[in-house]
Amino acid sequence: MKLPWKAGKPLSTKDWKDYRKRVLLDCRDCGIEPQDYFNLARFPLLIEREEWLTVTRHAERLAKEALAAEQELIIRPELHEELGLPSAVRGVLRECSRKERPRGSARITRSDFHFTPGGWQISEVNVDFLGGFIEASSFTELMAPYFPGFSPPPNLAAAYARAIRNAVGEDGLIGIVRWPPISRFRDIKCVAREIRRQGMRLVRLRPGQISWRSDYAEFADSRALGKPDLLIRFYNADWLLRLHRRSQWAPWFCGGRTRMSNPASCMLTQSKRFPLVWDKLRTPMSAWRLLLPDTRDPSEVSAASEKEWVFKSLYGMGGKEVAIAGVTEVVAYQRMLRHARRDPAGWVAQRQFESVAVLTPQGPRHICLGVYTVDGHAVGAYTRMTPKPLVDNHAQNVAVLIRSNWRG
Repeated sequence: MKLPWKAGKPLSTKDWKDYRKRVLLDCRDCGIEPQDYFNLARFPLLIEREEWLTVTRHAERLAKEALAAEQELIIRPELHEELGLPSAVRGVLRECSRKERPRGSARITRSDFHFTPGGWQISEVNVDFLGGFIEASSFTELMAPYFPGFSPPPNLAAAYARAIRNAVGEDGLIGIVRWPPISRFRDIKCVAREIRRQGMRLVRLRPGQISWRSDYAEFADSRALGKPDLLIRFYNADWLLRLHRRSQWAPWFCGGRTRMSNPASCMLTQSKRFPLVWDKLRTPMSAWRLLLPDTRDPSEVSAASEKEWVFKSLYGMGGKEVAIAGVTEVVAYQRMLRHARRDPAGWVAQRQFESVAVLTPQGPRHICLGVYTVDGHAVGAYTRMTPKPLVDNHAQNVAVLIRSNWRG
């Protein structure tokens, strides 16, 4: 079988030391520490130009369909319970009309691709809070000079900041809203740096520091002058409900007139149960049907065929709450399977696909190629690898480089 990629040679001791020094210097204001290198491969993954163009076209189609489906689903309340949305969110969306849809700008997605004997498939498309900015920017860009004939994908953080500037102008005031436990998250610092480089102003906030007046966001802290021109939410949409007052979180879903990079209405398509409503949508889902494995309610899977399916919780991310027979640790697998059987509305069953491992200097590795889009255009990649066919938060980061005859 011809693979679309191969592992490059590991950097020499001298080059590896030089690369680490360059990353640390370039990312000194992004919170990078020397110990962060333990999770970065010493070699890149080299992908053929035509294969890169193939996955980027797929990613753009997936993003376009997801956004169209989100806009339809906002006004299809009869489908919200089937998607597994919390009752409080369903109540807000029932009040939402076309004019009250949140103003989305600089919309960002990441489609997670895997290579199988039948070609490319995806495990999911992330449309909510995303990570991987720094890996898809400086880490990858700075690897390219050591491999003549290959180029990095576009810098994700720079492309994202340009899209924000296009939406609000060079002097725009951007509010980054983050949950306190991830206040030092290096992706936030990476995005903040690029926003400043693009000439915009920035305020970092906790969720409770945003108030809404006449449906426009305001800074609750009087020391912050002006109103934000755009909000970036650096935490999962389902966490919004931890804000006790509905007036604080409801405008993120419906009615908020301040631009948002990632409106909370994305929960509609972030739900793992999204495929279960496709047949009821007017929006064509041809790219999703082609690339996402068959997805069903767990109650439709017989006990005899359980090992043919992957069980996923509704809003799990980073490989958490994913049960794969023979891959997930036995006790954890049995626990998650029991939960899926007891509460099928909170889980889905996705038919397993065979991930083709790549031979690397570290041995065979299964690859997840995360391709980002910003406003529908493919811009960068966050690539991870593991010895087992489950790419989770223990995966190792690896830079992906493209043959240089590619022109973006």
